[in-house]
Amino acid sequence: MPSTIPLDKSSFEVEDTPHWLPDEAIRGSMAKTFSMILGPEDATFSYGGPFFGDMEGFFLDNAFGDMSSTYSGSFAGTTTSVAAVAVGGTTATVSSGSTFTSGGYAQFGTSSTAEVVALTGVAGSVLTFAQTPVRFAQGSGVTVYAIGTAVTSPFSHVFNILNSAQGYGGAYGAQPPTHTWGDYLGPMTGQGSGDPSNLYGMRLYPGACVAEISFTGNSEKLLEAKVTGTSWISTPAGTAPTNVVSAVVPIANWRSVVETGVPGSATTLGSVPTVGEWMVSIKRELQVYFTDQNGQNPFIIARGPLDATGTLNYTAPGDETPLDQMLLNTQPSLQIAINNGQAGTSPTYLALNIAAHVAAFTKVKPVRSSVLVGYDAEWGAVANSTNTGGSGGLGPLTVTLTNSIATY
Repeated sequence: MPSTIPLDKSSFEVEDTPHWLPDEAIRGSMAKTFSMILGPEDATFSYGGPFFGDMEGFFLDNAFGDMSSTYSGSFAGTTTSVAAVAVGGTTATVSSGSTFTSGGYAQFGTSSTAEVVALTGVAGSVLTFAQTPVRFAQGSGVTVYAIGTAVTSPFSHVFNILNSAQGYGGAYGAQPPTHTWGDYLGPMTGQGSGDPSNLYGMRLYPGACVAEISFTGNSEKLLEAKVTGTSWISTPAGTAPTNVVSAVVPIANWRSVVETGVPGSATTLGSVPTVGEWMVSIKRELQVYFTDQNGQNPFIIARGPLDATGTLNYTAPGDETPLDQMLLNTQPSLQIAINNGQAGTSPTYLALNIAAHVAAFTKVKPVRSSVLVGYDAEWGAVANSTNTGGSGGLGPLTVTLTNSIATY
């Protein structure tokens, strides 16, 4: 199902970026360029605006790749798998499929390898989930929970860096999923035989990879998000776009809570009510590979290391703790949490939790531009064995998103 992303139109930028190959070989004339040849092609995109708690999961999944999902409501039934399912598998055989419904969902397990799949078919004891291949290897004897089509409670999605050799869909190389953008510009005609008539007014940008996703929380504004990345060159859409906008509304950032704690501790955290603004930037290294494949699109847009940094603006600090965290290099745990104020069991509940088990404060500057002396702090997440998911390894931070979306 396509999803429409509400955004700030002034921040939305999408651009096809073909690479031009000029012919500048001299010909006895004083001209410089004698022909212009179209080379390989790709595109860039960026958007920003208020944080919408259902949409951001697509981009977090695209950046991280390791996503574990669980349902918080009541299950329609439980059973167990009778055969292992490999990464990328789209069918599972269970002891009994009687409580599962095509159009509903199934949840495998409850640990860090738990995941929810959307059922596209149920035939006896065989479950089919063609659009949502399993992300983790699910063995025989794993508990499988049935979730009906009526969602009465939220889902929790935990994002970590993907470290396994197999990536999304079972492909080699620890690569997260890609997505396709659609940019609606209004009906238009083609520009020649190389570009068929674009009757539906939408251009698609396939193979999109996120280079950066950032969250900004100012106590006097809405929680905001921004995404940038790279994709294949655009193509005209073959069908008319459908405007599917959710009923989710933005969240006022005064609801956020910032906590720091004992270094290496995820439990001993204390609230920091003096932070007036915070920012978290999650960056993924991308490299576009063009190859001799008789095609102009990239062979692959490869995802490399993931890094996470941020800022904390202490607008009314009671002491110099931020400065000590830098000078003493204490590297405390850091958590930023926000929700929309709804009941945690309600399907309309939205929450975002960003947790760095080890945050190194690298710059803290006193600020005297306001009535009170404050501190502007910069920090970077350090890889550790706590901020990891079902694919193991080490990771810099964990992002948990809670909403009514079953899977991404």
